Amino acid sequence: MLELKRSLDAKGHGLLEMPSGTGKTLSLLSLIVAYHKAHPAEITKLIYCSRTIPEIEKVLQELRRLNYIEEQITPSK
Repeated sequence: MLELKRSLDAKGHGLLEMPSGTGKTLSLLSLIVAYHKAHPAEITKLIYCSRTIPEIEKVLQELRRLNYIEEQITPSK
């Protein structure tokens, strides 16, 4: 998590490699949401790429759970 935060502080890119089921999505989103709340002027967009719509829906579900988004957002099909 420290290295991920350093990537955000440096306004650089980061790469995270972890096995399936280890909590990558929730870990990353928790860090990004907390960072955005601490630095709202610096982080203006969250771009999340995925291969499938169900994976994007999982991310939206986690963002709602973190109380980051309230409205229902549905990916276009």
